Amino acid sequence: MNSRKNPNETDESKNLPGRRGLLGRAGAAAAGVTAASVTGLWGAGPAVAAARGDEDLRRLFTHPVLGTWRGTVSRSDGEVEQTLLAFHPGGMFTAFTDGIHVAVGRWEDSGRTRVRFGLWQVLPVDIHGLPHAYKGEVRALHDARLSGDTLVSRGVGKGIDLDGNLLLTVDVEVRATRFGLSLPEG
Repeated sequence: MNSRKNPNETDESKNLPGRRGLLGRAGAAAAGVTAASVTGLWGAGPAVAAARGDEDLRRLFTHPVLGTWRGTVSRSDGEVEQTLLAFHPGGMFTAFTDGIHVAVGRWEDSGRTRVRFGLWQVLPVDIHGLPHAYKGEVRALHDARLSGDTLVSRGVGKGIDLDGNLLLTVDVEVRATRFGLSLPEG
């Protein structure tokens, strides 16, 4: 047994998880999220495409929607949000909206310039503040069309409380532009 005292440990911190413990938990959480995304939130993702044929599977890794997008979310209840979207190879989707709301989901190929995507996001008690307390979840389903570096999607979002009751249904439109590694001139 090592009797050398950890210089980062204080008497108060003996009952708290150390940095390694926290990092290990974060890694385990990330592995769990990755496992969930690989198996899919609404299906088996690549496994479903593979069952339909090699061409469908290949498109999950070559579709023009792949990459990063910035845009505006307009909802039928009058709310307008700024969003960053990422369509990952293999069918995973992530979004970061208004600087605080994170969503994860799946996308599937609907044609050469079309995709369908679904997302899940935690619904905070204060939708405009930091998510310290939650009252449910948001689920949405969209159909998107691509034209060059422009993406337009239309869909429906639903707010659901912790008991599974429907709180809100809104029509949603997203207009986004692809972005990459370049910075603006000037």
